[in-house]
Amino acid sequence: GSLMGVVRDHPAEISLAESSGVARDHPRKQSIAEENGVLRDSPSAPFDPRNLGKDLLCWTRADLGITPNSSTAAAWADLSGEDNNWRQTTAHNQPTISETTFGARAELRFDGSNDCMLGLDLYGELSSASYWTIVVVMQGWSYGGGGNPWTAEGILGAPSGGANYFNVGLTAKAYGSVGFQNYDGATNRSAMSGDTDLDEGVPLIAVFATDNGTGFTRANGKEGTPNANTSSLNSNATTVKLGKGPRSDAQTPNFYSGSFSEVMIFDGALSKADISSLESALALRYGIAL
Repeated sequence: GSLMGVVRDHPAEISLAESSGVARDHPRKQSIAEENGVLRDSPSAPFDPRNLGKDLLCWTRADLGITPNSSTAAAWADLSGEDNNWRQTTAHNQPTISETTFGARAELRFDGSNDCMLGLDLYGELSSASYWTIVVVMQGWSYGGGGNPWTAEGILGAPSGGANYFNVGLTAKAYGSVGFQNYDGATNRSAMSGDTDLDEGVPLIAVFATDNGTGFTRANGKEGTPNANTSSLNSNATTVKLGKGPRSDAQTPNFYSGSFSEVMIFDGALSKADISSLESALALRYGIAL
């Protein structure tokens, strides 16, 4: 029978060779059911971020687990097992599903106007507010207008009200292109990639992390200068909004204009070895040069 039949009728019997052959030889023909079977039944093959040194809180891929609403996405299923799905019930705020993308895989395109999706309670899910890692695969993005991520093009953020918030955003090119910021009502603490050579909109694997007060950002494998004064995530950093930074929709940062192919959030600071392995796997999947 066909591979799809194997997955449907005997999901535990699908082999790595079968799945790898489909993905390698026909990258557009591997179905959600087929790849979900591999992820579920063979989590160590060929590469699974759930096997890294820190627990995976959220893992979404645009080629798997999309709940469509005609041409847009109403929900984006979490593959981590933690049920931290992204969702958007308002149709005109839903990102567009696109099949024409790098790596021969689907992506979600956000319009920079009102598209966004709601997700996990970040502070509530973390074991410690001082240790976390966020990984985003994106393209078609635009540089922000300044150096602080809270005034930038928002990638994601945790709106919390008042003067306490968290944001990951795209900054001006002169300030390093990508970064994040925890704002605790008194002091801004941000970490920039330090990579000012990226052309606007190029396929990008961005890693944002803080390790006991030291924050750092990586762009396609290049790491910027660590910030040893990065504050812990504030307790008000609750529901994460993908495609928009913190505070109200009427305030900065702007909505994200571009596409997302994959998003991961880890409960802790990944080791540099784990980050390198993850970047290499994502680079291979999407055809991105590190």
